[in-house]
Amino acid sequence: MERTKELEKFYQNLSQEIINKAAIEEEGQYRESIFTQIYIDYLCEWDELEDGNLSYYEGRGVKINGFSLSEDETSIVLFVSLYKNSPDMFSVPPSEAVAMLNRVKQFYLKARKGLYTDIEEALEGYDIAKTIYDFKDKITSVKLLLFTNGTIRATVLPVVVSEGISFVSAVWDLERVYRISTSGNAREKIDFNLKEISGKDLDCIKVEIPDVYRADKSGEKNHSGGYTSYLTVFPGDVLYKIYEKYSSRLLEKNVRAFLQVRGSVNKGIRDTILQIPEMFLAYNNGISATAESVSVSNIHGNICTITALKDFQIVNGGQTTASIFNACLKDKTPLSKIFVQAKITVVNDQNEMEKVVPQISKCANTQNKVQLADFSANDGYHQAIEKLSRTVWAPAKTGGEQQTKWFYERARGQYNDTRAREKNKKYFDSIYPKAQYFDKLELARYENVWDMLPYIASKGGQTSFREFTVRMQKKMTRFIPGQAYYQELIAKAILYRETKSIIRKMKLKGYWANVADYTFAYLSYKSSQRINLAKIWKNQGISDSLKRNIEMTADAVHRYIIESANGQNVTQWCKKEACWTGLKQLEINGSKISENDLTSTAGAITKSISVSREGKKVAEAPSEEEMLIADIKRVDSSTWAAIASWGKESGELPAFQCSIAVNLGRYKRGDNKPSWRQARQGIKILNTAHKYGFSSDPLIKELIKKYEDIIKG
Repeated sequence: MERTKELEKFYQNLSQEIINKAAIEEEGQYRESIFTQIYIDYLCEWDELEDGNLSYYEGRGVKINGFSLSEDETSIVLFVSLYKNSPDMFSVPPSEAVAMLNRVKQFYLKARKGLYTDIEEALEGYDIAKTIYDFKDKITSVKLLLFTNGTIRATVLPVVVSEGISFVSAVWDLERVYRISTSGNAREKIDFNLKEISGKDLDCIKVEIPDVYRADKSGEKNHSGGYTSYLTVFPGDVLYKIYEKYSSRLLEKNVRAFLQVRGSVNKGIRDTILQIPEMFLAYNNGISATAESVSVSNIHGNICTITALKDFQIVNGGQTTASIFNACLKDKTPLSKIFVQAKITVVNDQNEMEKVVPQISKCANTQNKVQLADFSANDGYHQAIEKLSRTVWAPAKTGGEQQTKWFYERARGQYNDTRAREKNKKYFDSIYPKAQYFDKLELARYENVWDMLPYIASKGGQTSFREFTVRMQKKMTRFIPGQAYYQELIAKAILYRETKSIIRKMKLKGYWANVADYTFAYLSYKSSQRINLAKIWKNQGISDSLKRNIEMTADAVHRYIIESANGQNVTQWCKKEACWTGLKQLEINGSKISENDLTSTAGAITKSISVSREGKKVAEAPSEEEMLIADIKRVDSSTWAAIASWGKESGELPAFQCSIAVNLGRYKRGDNKPSWRQARQGIKILNTAHKYGFSSDPLIKELIKKYEDIIKG
């Protein structure tokens, strides 16, 4: 009853928001479009969408309210809204929801065949119809989203194949939006009835483990136990259908992405599926999963039947699940002989879940060694670095024109997994050269040696990463990196890699890694961290003078670590702080860095992560993304409308850019901000308009000059 009242309140608030926004719209925008934009904003906020554009069209058997086209134009999401201006909450029959999804599907199919020729160019639907037609041979993924301010009884929406195209559908009704917006969770829980999704329930053995409290040596009580495990066997087709519906969302608590079929274990999984599927149950280690709750029936002592799962997550066995799915999808392998053993754990106290999950993964995984660094893959810091690595373009190297990006692998296997999904691998490699890939262990090494802790870096990747993580937690409070931090991090990576390259070419006798760590740290120490990282970022390389400094310093460092070890193991000696303390006392000839390679003060990193005595983070300067978004909002809505109209009439702008221009005009009139991707398209649209003499507005000239690098990229 209480939940119903809260849902009704949410409905009324949503309705009022729509009314308020409609009242201030200069052009009297349809309430349905306002409603659609609100839902788009919700999904973007929850990372369900990168961005979205309004594009309304309705005709015989077809309807669309908006779209989101991926930057590489290989995937598209289409929105269709079922909005009712009702004073009271209402329910939508599942049949009506399916019918509406079919209308947006038919829009896509007809658009592929040239529907745009039947739509007036002045209408919003023309742009998306023309876009679909233009990219019909490039788009490989189509997702259909139904938005409604009503409630819909849960229904299974299978993947539909029509005219050779696979359509994945999802419904965002009032209750689903309310549930996520009020839960504070970063993801939506996966709840399903087994028979509805696969046609089968699962027999299982239920084992309850009571709470156990033990006192340690200090007398403090520690808690363990307090969970229930369900031991079962998934038929291959059941696991396939679950993964088909939820895909990688099932693996959100897993500590890494699906590892590519390169290692012997993954190849073994695939070979077993294809060649001797009847042996899969015997050979495979199975999966470990968690759930908030498990619904059971037919209870006979410890024997029962699982009928439904709430917040189901695969913690271990992501590669097994994905291998089965891929074998069936790509190799058309029947799954009738495939069975997978599974352990599903329900922790009595859900507050303990985040503590238990990493331990399950750490202790249960025997297929691919899970390393310590994998257990912080979802930390906010690393998520931010990952996001920056996907959006920030590095300047072209001196003498070149091609801009590229650095790929940060937040979770093991992520680079290969991402590349494998890319249809045009040559294009992917041109954007993310393999030489510009780095992971968490490397990141920790760059930061540790820059912060003059070479003895910690010398202890190995895992220890180095652990020490870096602990240091970060002590040093900063909820620090989230911005673009300035990221650019200097990449500059450190370039400097460190150049240092290693120079040392390899010097052909020193052993200890290259230790020499690299100590050489880098020594230069950081002697320069008081004033090495010009901004210059290194801009050039994507280091100067010849700095290379000479590295070479002379490295030669002296090599001699020092060997002689100061006094007969003890040099590698072990390099792990001791005393080794670093001794090196700092030396004055190495040729190590003094030229003023041309230095700045007057420490770089933005040092400033951006500094903390006050109260532990509060000092605010970082706005990133380039934030500045561009703000600048795009400075352009008048009338200018955007005129550019959209000119683009259609002249044909100088593709249809999807005309649609984005219309949306940017809406953003100017309202409180919403464009996404980074929309802002990037916006500056390119302005450049095209200016290039063809459409606009001589001084503001547009200013912005084009300011964002030349983005336009070229």
